[in-house]
Amino acid sequence: MAVAYVPAFLEDRATFIKERANGLYGPFTFLLSNFLTGLPFLFIISLLFSTVAYWLMNMNPTGPAFMTWILWLFLDLLAAESLVVLLASLFPNFVVALALTAFANGLWMSVGGFLVSMPVLNVFWKYVFHYIDYQAYVFQGMMVNEFGQRDYACGQASDGSCQCLYASELRAQCKISGSAVLEKYGYAAGKEGEWVGILLGIIAVYRLLAWGVTWYKRS
Repeated sequence: MAVAYVPAFLEDRATFIKERANGLYGPFTFLLSNFLTGLPFLFIISLLFSTVAYWLMNMNPTGPAFMTWILWLFLDLLAAESLVVLLASLFPNFVVALALTAFANGLWMSVGGFLVSMPVLNVFWKYVFHYIDYQAYVFQGMMVNEFGQRDYACGQASDGSCQCLYASELRAQCKISGSAVLEKYGYAAGKEGEWVGILLGIIAVYRLLAWGVTWYKRS
């Protein structure tokens, strides 16, 4: 849904072009203010959505896990908005920017580890697109947040035997260890700080590229 920001940014950009021509301010001021004013609204969106959806989905029912989820969602929205700013700066046309943003996010979803897990993802898509995919790091963080410290009960057949979707060391107890789910997807806990750093780097690169494009386009 990041495409929803395309028309709003294009309106802001049109105003900026006029005011820049009058010598009021430059691209750095425009993009910095755009970034800062968007932060509280993105956080509010993350908080309101999570307050309802997180508990309905029966996710990890602890305060720290809930706040960590909000952090990942907030970073996800911030990266998505940064991508919109870059593409709309490159192609300041509503239809073109909307189509490219939708395409980019569709690509990110395809290689992020959700639709195709990391152990079976084609090496081309993995090394060319996966490691620059902001959604991939958010998904990994959410997976570890949910499965890293939890165990789950297996289903039971009519004869009373256990039916566990994932093999784990708790099978004898008719349970699934959350770590077995992470292993199936090719993820490991303990890298959350690294993933946050990479996400912040991706956001910074998007914004810096948008500044470069806006600075270069003087009309």
